[in-house]
Amino acid sequence: MRILTVLSVLLLLMACNKPSDDSNNTGWNNTSETEICDDGLDNDGDGVADCGDSDCWGNPVCDVANNGNNTNNTVVDLFTIRGKVWAPGADDANTHPENIMPIPGALVAAFLTDPPEIPFCNECVDLPAGVRYVMSDTDGSFELDLIPNTTYNLVVQKGHFRRVTQYTTGDPLAEEDFEAGAGTVKDNRVTLPNKHDPANGYTMPRILVVKGFYNSMDDMSFVFGSLGFSWQEAIGQGNIDAVDESGSEIEAIISDVNRLKEYNLIIFTCGGKSTYLANTTYRNNLRQYVYEGGKLYVDDFAYDWAEQPFPEFLTFADSSGGTCAGGTVAPSSVGECNLYSSYYPVGTPGDPYLELWLNVINPSGDIQLELAFDVIKSMGSGIQGLCNDDSDPNCQNGIYTAPPKVWMYGDWSGHTMQPVTVSWNYYCGKVLYTTYHTEGGADDGLLMLQEKIMFYLIMEINTCTAPIVVE
Repeated sequence: MRILTVLSVLLLLMACNKPSDDSNNTGWNNTSETEICDDGLDNDGDGVADCGDSDCWGNPVCDVANNGNNTNNTVVDLFTIRGKVWAPGADDANTHPENIMPIPGALVAAFLTDPPEIPFCNECVDLPAGVRYVMSDTDGSFELDLIPNTTYNLVVQKGHFRRVTQYTTGDPLAEEDFEAGAGTVKDNRVTLPNKHDPANGYTMPRILVVKGFYNSMDDMSFVFGSLGFSWQEAIGQGNIDAVDESGSEIEAIISDVNRLKEYNLIIFTCGGKSTYLANTTYRNNLRQYVYEGGKLYVDDFAYDWAEQPFPEFLTFADSSGGTCAGGTVAPSSVGECNLYSSYYPVGTPGDPYLELWLNVINPSGDIQLELAFDVIKSMGSGIQGLCNDDSDPNCQNGIYTAPPKVWMYGDWSGHTMQPVTVSWNYYCGKVLYTTYHTEGGADDGLLMLQEKIMFYLIMEINTCTAPIVVE
């Protein structure tokens, strides 16, 4: 099971200035005081005092039965909200009902003040005292108790995807179900955004798609367009930018770390013509980009975008089944490991939470993946970040070293439980590589199962990075 350090309190929020396991590196300016629940004071400085502070909920002095015995407190019968968190596009009548997906592991939180901006390095930290929150379940469902007749900034967030809505609760013991009467068009207050407009409460990661030479078989515009994202074939013209692998624009971007950092996520589709990746400066820039919090999503023939900056993690098979691009030194050229014979693996989730989510959206249980080409022959251990527990065999002298995490295994002719989708952390950022196309263009505008898996994984690699990730 994948465990994030102190998972019960580390959330999909906020901040870091450097890749670190420093527990004080939160980016918040809270006091270190603990709320005292019966002195009439706001001890921890979060804007609410005593039983009005969620830190005191469950404290005996705030029990409803003790109301008459605690004259310094106002005991509150709470207001309840419940519902499900949905993927972008679920609140749009133009989105095909089969493309509407629940989002597990999303933060649902109620702030009395404006939530802070999400930093480029999105490290896992504690929420501030007094913020009431829950995490959505496998099917996206949540239930959250709040103070009645109070105005909150309701935050629904998964990684860099966030929607903020001003929300006023109702009377004590009342409730609101965001799913009630929603039908196929879901409540926008609990739907993650497909546009970036922070002034109106919409935040999404800045995404760049690098279209590979074989992009005709890997049309990301269909995938994102099916969920209502604005796609433009030019920089700065939509919510998602797109450039060609063989164009001069992408080379200009990777030549400058600051240009790379204009994007939270860069997606590389089936290519193999990026000869400029042999440039040491470009490889180092990509590595530095990930170190500082950037995310790379790489598929199939574009493998060099993961292999060149991070050769230590993956070894590929050549056409005869031998080793290609193994070791810790980047290959001297690109495209050497591309295999031109496709295979169609039957998938088995390597992550238990992905498996539970797939059981929700794919009740048949069959995971037929299409159009895989390159083959991961083996995985190596590499530095993933800092840690502070040398009793963990993967943690030595404060450095965490481990092989990639496997999201999906595949079975096909001659291969059983072979990794086909993997990822690794590198300090504050993440890299994901998948051997199969995230291919668009299915019949009737429907997303293929592997396209839905792709979007799930985009959400996952956009979540916060904890100092230690263990299996």
